Amino acid sequence: MRKINIKQFKKVLLLLFIFIIACEQEEVIFDEPSHRVVLTSEMNFGNKVNPDEDVSFGDVSSGVVSRVWTFPDNVVDILGSENDKTSNEKTVEVIFNTPGDYNVTLSQVFKEAPFSEANNTQLGSKEVDTTIVIRVLPNVKIDLKANLLNDDGTLGAALNINNNALNEVTASKKVRYSYTTIGEPEDYSWTFGNSGVSPTSSTAKTSEIDVQYKSLGNYDLKFIASRVRPGGADTIYMKDLVKVIPSTDPVTLDGVNENNGKIELEFSRDMDETTFNKSTFSVTIENNGNMIPTQITNAEIKSGSNNIISLTLDQTVYRDDIAKVTYAGGNLRTTDQVNADPFVDVEVTFNNIPNILDSGSNYDYSFENSTAANWPYMWWGGIWGEYDLSISNTQAYEGTASAYIEFRPNGGMIFGHRDDTGTDITFPTEAGQDYEIGVWVYVTDLGAADPGFVPDMRFYWFPDTDWSVGPNPAFEDNFKTNEWVYVSQFVKFGTTG
Repeated sequence: MRKINIKQFKKVLLLLFIFIIACEQEEVIFDEPSHRVVLTSEMNFGNKVNPDEDVSFGDVSSGVVSRVWTFPDNVVDILGSENDKTSNEKTVEVIFNTPGDYNVTLSQVFKEAPFSEANNTQLGSKEVDTTIVIRVLPNVKIDLKANLLNDDGTLGAALNINNNALNEVTASKKVRYSYTTIGEPEDYSWTFGNSGVSPTSSTAKTSEIDVQYKSLGNYDLKFIASRVRPGGADTIYMKDLVKVIPSTDPVTLDGVNENNGKIELEFSRDMDETTFNKSTFSVTIENNGNMIPTQITNAEIKSGSNNIISLTLDQTVYRDDIAKVTYAGGNLRTTDQVNADPFVDVEVTFNNIPNILDSGSNYDYSFENSTAANWPYMWWGGIWGEYDLSISNTQAYEGTASAYIEFRPNGGMIFGHRDDTGTDITFPTEAGQDYEIGVWVYVTDLGAADPGFVPDMRFYWFPDTDWSVGPNPAFEDNFKTNEWVYVSQFVKFGTTG
């Protein structure tokens, strides 16, 4: 007969009781919060998809009792299902087979009114319907047209857009290419030729582009319209689309520009390098009223640009110089044997001038990356705070933004440039160096100034401020309005730093 220790038996019962209680506690079901979260695989890309490419829909909400996805008729294949109209699954993968805009609805029933993932606010009902618009884009397609451009800017004859069409274009004339697209492409790439044509290439998103053909020869055309997501592109490549033929029209001087110390004469079409020499040209340089003697040491066709004659001088031409070029006449002519007319004292234009505010500084010279708070009033008192400044996207010389300023009656303005902490934004200078302070201004209304008073804008700097700098610009009664105007002045900074 087995003996049982009563104390041990009680201990076993106690342990068993604790175990049963623990098991019962583990089986307690806590309330699950209702939270609405609906996703698609393309939600970060505007829910745009290509035909016959799959897109996934997901219901990762909590507290859902039931759900029904409903898809449009006859355009959807629900993968893994014979039913292409509805689905009760949490995740559904489908393929749309026809371009268009389609509504996909999700009808959910929750245990309780759910919170929305958009703003974490509780909705007013347990039953929630969600509509998702899917854009099925057609394949990218370009419809390209081309017309000769008349001298008065009107459209001339249409070009034949085909390989080896060899549409005849007279040297120096322009062709206007225009296009329409389907499929919502986002990027465009044009290639017109390596030289003898202007521009040689472009990524402009305008619906038309004018191209000037300056050199004799045959030209191809390549045009690509594309989008990244959903991916797609259309390419037009035409071999020998244009044939540039000789012209009897006068050759024109389209520009006189400084480039890396040389002066470039840009003509409307190719020049014959055997018909000119440096003795037929002369250059004058004036600085602050003083004439600087200079000689032309070489004249040649610019490599790769047969319509440009490059002049090398024995003097360096600076941005604050007034340089002028004269062609006295002679045998200078185009490759299609049209003589160039003489010209006198055509002023040199300076391009490609480095902007010191564009490097080595956070100075937001084009107002693209700052707010009005970064351009604060300097608290000079009096009239000098009687203005309103905002960052505007209505007018922009480059980029998308500019500073828009309105002066109150008899008001003035003194403001600076600071970062978000209120610290002045600086830029590097070299003492004694000549600097050009230039500004593009678009005036919509000059207002009505008091008689004898001319409003103006002036730029000062710290330290060693030169308070003698003058208007830049002065808003005279004849100052051009409703167009961008560039004005500048030359100054020296007294301090390096």
